[in-house]
Amino acid sequence: MTSNITVLHTEASNGWGGQEIRILGEMLGMKGRGYRVILATPPDTGIYARASAAGIETVPVGMGRSGFVGGVFKLVRIIKANKVSVINTHSSRDSWMGSIAGRVAGAKVIRTRHISSALKTDVMTRFVYGPLCDGVITTGEFIKGQLVGDLGLAPDKIRSIPTGIDVDRFGSADGKVVRSELGIATDETIIGTAAALRSWKGHEFAVKAMPRVLEKFPGARLVLAGEGPMRPYIENWVDELGLGGKVFLLGLRDDVDKVIGAFDVSLLASYASEGIPQFVLQSMAAGKPVIGTRVGGIPEVVEDGVNGLLVPPKDPDAIADAVIGLLGEPAKVRRMGEAGRSMATARHTSDIMLDDIEKLYEEILGVRN
Repeated sequence: MTSNITVLHTEASNGWGGQEIRILGEMLGMKGRGYRVILATPPDTGIYARASAAGIETVPVGMGRSGFVGGVFKLVRIIKANKVSVINTHSSRDSWMGSIAGRVAGAKVIRTRHISSALKTDVMTRFVYGPLCDGVITTGEFIKGQLVGDLGLAPDKIRSIPTGIDVDRFGSADGKVVRSELGIATDETIIGTAAALRSWKGHEFAVKAMPRVLEKFPGARLVLAGEGPMRPYIENWVDELGLGGKVFLLGLRDDVDKVIGAFDVSLLASYASEGIPQFVLQSMAAGKPVIGTRVGGIPEVVEDGVNGLLVPPKDPDAIADAVIGLLGEPAKVRRMGEAGRSMATARHTSDIMLDDIEKLYEEILGVRN
């Protein structure tokens, strides 16, 4: 079935975070299953060089406002020249360009929505998610519910497909090297986050929870892996609260599995825009209990009291209470970590994600094995 299927992904975002990591992982996975996969993206995006280096056919396409029409025509040429069967779009600008090009060139169009930020409900938004595409992928049920409730899309047009995790990689990762790098002893507890340093990820509230945590557990440390525009603000909060030597900013890491392996408890304090975050699933695969907020798709995977704890967003006191409660009960930490590992293995592997994507392609293309 796969030998005659070419899939074109488009991405206009110039960041490098969960969305782009999901796209690259999905492309590599489908390529491994025999699909031909092509990426169209501006040459200055975070995904361009990484995808090319990973062996993905990558085509530079300008996606700025001024180059919109030219970009659409270039995508039409790419679709026709490569006999693209499906075009999968990801961000707003490339979704408009890719959807129009797909319709003109006769390819099926899928719109993937990664985040749960508020949707516009105007005619144009309804058009791009409605008649302009053949199907929609979301990264969680919460986002699917938004599209049904806010835009009136038919539920059967939308497929919720959370990002799949390499459970073997995260389950076997050893965090000793990272602890040694940071000078954090084995008897010091690490509360950790691995996420882009963006405002809605809630790093502010994680940092502001630490003074209370340190009152009870002086050996606790907060480790933040990731990079982004909030870094100077986080550094200021650390200084203002006198948390030097207690909070570590690691920057962007390629060894995120080993970073998470060094954590005792994972924390994601997001207050907006989340689907089902990869960091949460990675932490579960690594056997770490997760403290998360009741935001977006986080409650779809963090079962309060089972594999982690749920707290309200923007509430450093609630975060501190949750951390203190877990650190005071090591047996609960182990039990929740084991429950998370079981969930990730049963429901959120890379193969499960790829199986679901392949089924959607089959349905949209009318292909039957």
